[in-house]
Amino acid sequence: MFRAEERFVPFEKKIWLSSPTMHGPELEYIKDAYEKNWMSTVGENINEVERLACETVGCKYAVALATGTSALHLAV
Repeated sequence: MFRAEERFVPFEKKIWLSSPTMHGPELEYIKDAYEKNWMSTVGENINEVERLACETVGCKYAVALATGTSALHLAV
């Protein structure tokens, strides 16, 4: 509980979240996944993202997750 003398002080500057953007073939990937009924956590696009992550980082396995929260849950 807040006490009267402990007032909430807002941030001096706002921290803005980034808006989703599409730069390039993203819309085609979404359309392809939709048409192939791969609107899930599996499919060729997910496999490719995991493969590229492994190649970039130099690890043997990677898991693509839907959210940062899911990644934190997996880490725990």
